[in-house]
Amino acid sequence: MSAADRLTSARLLLVVVLWPVALSGAGVLVGLGLIAAGLTDALDGYLARRSGRHSVRGARLDGVADIALMLSAAVWLDLLHPLIAVENGPLLVVTAVLYVASSIAGVIAFRRLVDPGQVPAKVAGGLLYLFALFTLLPGVYEALLLDAALVALAVSSLETIFKATTTIHARATSSRIRSHAPQALKGLSRSTAAAASIATSAIPSASDTRP
Repeated sequence: MSAADRLTSARLLLVVVLWPVALSGAGVLVGLGLIAAGLTDALDGYLARRSGRHSVRGARLDGVADIALMLSAAVWLDLLHPLIAVENGPLLVVTAVLYVASSIAGVIAFRRLVDPGQVPAKVAGGLLYLFALFTLLPGVYEALLLDAALVALAVSSLETIFKATTTIHARATSSRIRSHAPQALKGLSRSTAAAASIATSAIPSASDTRP
């Protein structure tokens, strides 16, 4: 396991450790834990680029860690600040449904949970991270920052769903073309053989031309 993968694994372990902290009501400690998690998220990518040890396993592990942290942080915020869910229930539900749908579509189409190069995803993640910190550390949430984060997450989810749908449709079309191609070639070979047979039978044999 590379150093980058160790940091990613540490982020997953930190999520597990922060759960009892959140259940105990220590919002400031959860906020500090999120800062530590954010540092591991930045450092594992830096180390992977610096060492040149990019891997599919590392990318998948990073995606799982990011989603586990984000979903856990959402639950922690709801536990520590129930007013957020009361005042923003419909928007939270719609965004959650879009996010789950985009995650499923991403796994089906791209074999990954998140697209690290997707700009709306980065913006949404950054805004959600800032919202969590500004809410947990001072203890008061900013409604405008939450709205901006949820809108960015919804846009990112819709973009992922659109890309995944386009990719799946393109694969299905390509598969249909490949499945029809052998039949077309077989039919062409049969017609060519038949034409050759007709042409051969049309040529008079030596016995036919003798007087």
